[in-house]
Amino acid sequence: MIDTRLNLLIAVCEYGTVTAAAEALYRSPSGVSKQLKELATELDVDLLERHGRRVRLTPAGQRLVTHARALNAQWETALSDTTAAARQLCGPVVLGGFPTAISSLLTPAVVRLRARHRLLQPVIKEIFSRETLTALESGTIDLGLFVAGESTSHVTDSHIEVISLLDDPIDLLVPEDHRFAHSDQISLDDAADEEWISGHAHQDAYIELLAATRAIGYAPRVAHYAQELTATTAMVAAGLGISAVPRIAMSVSHPKVVQIPLAGSQIPRRRILLALRRGSRDNPRIAAAITALCDAVTGSEAPHVEETSQERPGVC
Repeated sequence: MIDTRLNLLIAVCEYGTVTAAAEALYRSPSGVSKQLKELATELDVDLLERHGRRVRLTPAGQRLVTHARALNAQWETALSDTTAAARQLCGPVVLGGFPTAISSLLTPAVVRLRARHRLLQPVIKEIFSRETLTALESGTIDLGLFVAGESTSHVTDSHIEVISLLDDPIDLLVPEDHRFAHSDQISLDDAADEEWISGHAHQDAYIELLAATRAIGYAPRVAHYAQELTATTAMVAAGLGISAVPRIAMSVSHPKVVQIPLAGSQIPRRRILLALRRGSRDNPRIAAAITALCDAVTGSEAPHVEETSQERPGVC
């Protein structure tokens, strides 16, 4: 593996400050600063320079980040080639994602992985969409699910490969005794006079809802703010308002609420993408995890274990 200090430099490039990079990588700012100073001393070049209250990469630092990303990709290719020589998959593969992706996609994917490859060690980690890139580059995760948006537009950088996984429609959530409760589908036009329970302005559920309602001429009247699904569902069940929830989020139904598809020309939806380090896709462990995720999306059944005790151990 390449010098870990190079990944620290990449993180500073992404986050703009040593403090933010250290926080994202669960390290102390003083420790990150010390390691980057040691790296600069060994190379005999300045890698960072002050710019007001922030730091920025020097031209030499920027070039080193470019080379570090290329080295990371080459390392992933080397791992893929080595692991491909194994007949039986083993070792860890870490899948990161936001909460609703964990419950509806990552959990069933890991169940499939464990059934298909008994020596593989899949691990799930909760990762916010905006942190996906750094988590991948630092090696915290091997695959990351994230919701496409302005905060994640940089995830499509050349050193990260992105796969379109799922378009997730936003449905309406209403109390069981609401006037919409027995409808097959509802237009957002019909909900213009309703009181809403929604996330805060920076959260994806509110952003998608606001964009869709504005397109048809109104903004939702938000009475209560909550993003966490359990809290939102409890308030809807109590009759405090209606809400818009991603379809995959309601993996466990609530007896006092009804989930209704939205109809019309403006249906809000989330685009869920899968990111991985460039060069890692041919790694059999990564490929197996991608297949399991795709099967979780389509609902394909997990097959019986195909490996046998006669097969030799793989590369761990």
